[in-house]
Amino acid sequence: MKNGITYLIGLIISVNLLFFVGCTEDTPNTPSNEPITVSVNHFFNGQELILNKIFQGPQGRDMWITKKKYYLSNITAISSSGEKKFIKDIALIDVENPSSLSAIVGEIPAGNYSAISFDLGVREDLNLKDPATYSIEHPLSITNNMYWTWSTQYIFSKLEGHEIYNNDTTSFVIHTGTQSLYRPGIIVARPFTIATGGTEVSINLDIYHILTNPNYTFDLSENGQSHTVDNLDLVVNYMDNFTTAFY
Repeated sequence: MKNGITYLIGLIISVNLLFFVGCTEDTPNTPSNEPITVSVNHFFNGQELILNKIFQGPQGRDMWITKKKYYLSNITAISSSGEKKFIKDIALIDVENPSSLSAIVGEIPAGNYSAISFDLGVREDLNLKDPATYSIEHPLSITNNMYWTWSTQYIFSKLEGHEIYNNDTTSFVIHTGTQSLYRPGIIVARPFTIATGGTEVSINLDIYHILTNPNYTFDLSENGQSHTVDNLDLVVNYMDNFTTAFY
């Protein structure tokens, strides 16, 4: 009887050990979340964009930009296997005032990634929010002067500046909004690895390429004024080109 009990106890211990080993081997190693910061570098025809610096525009005229400000929504990292890892819901990019508002900061699992994706503009559920409900530190705060109470909710993008035309200084103002101008699904190929401690990733935007289109002439001196509803043709082409100017 004693031998039988001893055998039974030994059997139970062996089964438990096998169960423990089996569970240990079958449990996948879940990668830890690590910090990621995404930034945007701005250029004008391949040169670093500096506000108020004179560049040669698409029409061969001297021009300078005084403001470039825009929203990105649904900023996401795409892994090498095609999985999407969410980074941040909304960011306000301001060339004039690079600050915490412009920082795209989040946490994603460690691993290898192939691209950054995002939408251009303010996604619909956020566009319906009251900007007065946000703190001044938030990208959607009313203090950022990116909201039209009279018409189209948030302003998705602002481009302002001046151009020399016929020896005169002319001004251009392109402010885009309305949900019809929201441009989703922009993907910028950018291989990177998230390891312990996180990493920083940068993407680029060339303003010159927003203003060049073989099927549409961006003549900012003759036709460079729009608050969206008053010149739809200009802002539709502007936003369409905007999506292809990232790299």
